[in-house]
Amino acid sequence: MIKQLKQLTVGAILLLLPALLALAYGWHWKGEYNTVTDYPFYLFTQTVTRPWGILTSLILALVLYRHTTSSLRNVGALLLLIVVVVWGGQGIKSLLKPYFAEPRPYVVALMEAMHQTPDDFYQHPKSERQQLVRQAETFWPTLPNWQQRHWQHETGYSFPSGHSFFVASWLLLFYSLLSFRKSWPVLIIVTLWAWAVMWSRMLLGMHWPRDLIASVVIAWGFTFIVLVVHNVLSQRRS
Repeated sequence: MIKQLKQLTVGAILLLLPALLALAYGWHWKGEYNTVTDYPFYLFTQTVTRPWGILTSLILALVLYRHTTSSLRNVGALLLLIVVVVWGGQGIKSLLKPYFAEPRPYVVALMEAMHQTPDDFYQHPKSERQQLVRQAETFWPTLPNWQQRHWQHETGYSFPSGHSFFVASWLLLFYSLLSFRKSWPVLIIVTLWAWAVMWSRMLLGMHWPRDLIASVVIAWGFTFIVLVVHNVLSQRRS
């Protein structure tokens, strides 16, 4: 368990790097965009957005299975662990968002352009919020259609980041269950993917750096608790 905790913590520290770099440089999204450089990151963010997030989960589950176990009994345990950590984490995110009710960066910028407050935006139902987002092209004429559609798709609150929670849950599972020595190529690929998704959330005006940090910290704590319970139950069965 100590080894798992160390590996889990290494994964969490690596996950924090994009947000910590943004904080160190004092950067957050303020209405800027660049179609050429932003679109590849939009594609990364789509790997987590429904319905593609389901396909991503299936691929990651298969990779994790191939590197951790081959017995049918362990397959069931591994799948249960994945469901609890990944989808349980999404449940935590859904509970926290309305509690903190933090506006997204693009909402703050859009409402400032309209001489309104973020509270004015969130008092409307989703359909009316989507109509407000359609007016973004009035203030940003060169705003890409794909980015406007993405904003319309996600008009909810910002804190914590659900996409970051998703990639953090997966990466922490990989780091806690795989051998660093034997599986380092897989860990590098998953880490680069997670970094790209997390950076995309800031670059597209969806999240503040603090949203990402909170997601990683909460995911780390939740995953650790789940692993402790999993190990205790496994020892009792054996």
